[in-house]
Amino acid sequence: MNYINAGKRDILIFPSFKEIEKIQTIRNKYDELANIIPPHITLVFPFDLPISNERLKEQLEQILRKYEKIDITCEGISFSKDQRVNKYYIFFNINEGNETIKNIHKDIYEKVLKIPKPSNYIPHITLGTVNKIDTNITLNETFETTIENIIVESIGKNEESIIEFKIELGGKKKQ
Repeated sequence: MNYINAGKRDILIFPSFKEIEKIQTIRNKYDELANIIPPHITLVFPFDLPISNERLKEQLEQILRKYEKIDITCEGISFSKDQRVNKYYIFFNINEGNETIKNIHKDIYEKVLKIPKPSNYIPHITLGTVNKIDTNITLNETFETTIENIIVESIGKNEESIIEFKIELGGKKKQ
């Protein structure tokens, strides 16, 4: 495993689905991080900026006040080619709640981190990677949940998730 993100932070959503083990079964087969971090939606990709957790929390609380809980629906698998590693990411698609997640992503990059955001952000849950598109990989169920908070984590030396803090949507914080 290539630990390029150790020491960085990122911002995630950990959805809570009934029967999440169906998602995890696919991840166990195709995702080398399956046993290190639970299924998640990445809002902000790993970053290394000189901003304290306290200041980051304050700024996130301010911009997240306008966002209420997000109802999401995930259904269907798609593939996205990563030219850097010549592999395909397996995405579990987010159908409902997609636009709100994109708006939060944009607000964090532009108003808090003030760094360029990825140009083609597609909210999803990564199920793993493959060398070529495999139409035999399926997840036919529809998963629904309500997102109530976001998580800021530090990435440990073995890519493990170290939760720094949670912020509830609507501006309330959890420790």
